[in-house]
Amino acid sequence: LSETSLPSAQQFAAVATMAQRWEELRKRARTLENDVDVKLTQLNKMAGNGRAVSSSLDSSSSSSEGGRQALFTRMCGDLERVIGQLSECNDEMSSLVEGSAGAGWAANPAVTHTVRRHRDILRDYGSEFKRARENIQGQLQREFLLSGASSPSSNDGSCLNNRVRASDMYYKEQDHISSCDRLIDDQIAIAVTTKENLSKQGMNLKGISRRMHDLAAKYPMIGSVMSKIQNKKRKDAIVIAGVVSTCLIFTLFYLTH
Repeated sequence: LSETSLPSAQQFAAVATMAQRWEELRKRARTLENDVDVKLTQLNKMAGNGRAVSSSLDSSSSSSEGGRQALFTRMCGDLERVIGQLSECNDEMSSLVEGSAGAGWAANPAVTHTVRRHRDILRDYGSEFKRARENIQGQLQREFLLSGASSPSSNDGSCLNNRVRASDMYYKEQDHISSCDRLIDDQIAIAVTTKENLSKQGMNLKGISRRMHDLAAKYPMIGSVMSKIQNKKRKDAIVIAGVVSTCLIFTLFYLTH
């Protein structure tokens, strides 16, 4: 009896251990998600408030561009580390559920829904982190471009690299401005051509309107001429009818006498 009951006890202990491990992973996933949410909020504040947030988040960081860049790099590193830990936790949860497919707790639809929900949260956090990182990188690049010079404490090589990088960014901005100028010139040329075409069409419409007025002025004269022609035809018909009638009368009179 003890030999037959021993495997059942071991299986029960294994199932209990897996269920306990599942609860631990679920709690750890929630903790990591809260940590990611807090760090993303700080990163978004840095993107929205700029220099003021860098001094409020890290009192040891200066208000210079180098301080903001260092703060941004550290925050991105922390977020990447926590997101990586959250991804590993989700992988462990999925593996645990797949490995315990025969257990009662793993067959619960709520468990599958929980795994899927944590996956969706991880994907949303990854997308938000990528968007915030790109926004702040763009801000730092623009600020560096506008500030121009590098730090006076840097060596000659770094100064040269910074000058070259600043020149490249100036060239890029100049290319963008030139492209915008060309586009504006094209739009102005299209607008001028459209204006000329509209002016020509307006002149054509004025000419057509003038011709219509002229024809309208001439129509009464044409009508009077046509009426005179009709009257002349009636008179001619009456004269011809009178002549024919007279000839017939004289012919009949001649034949009867």
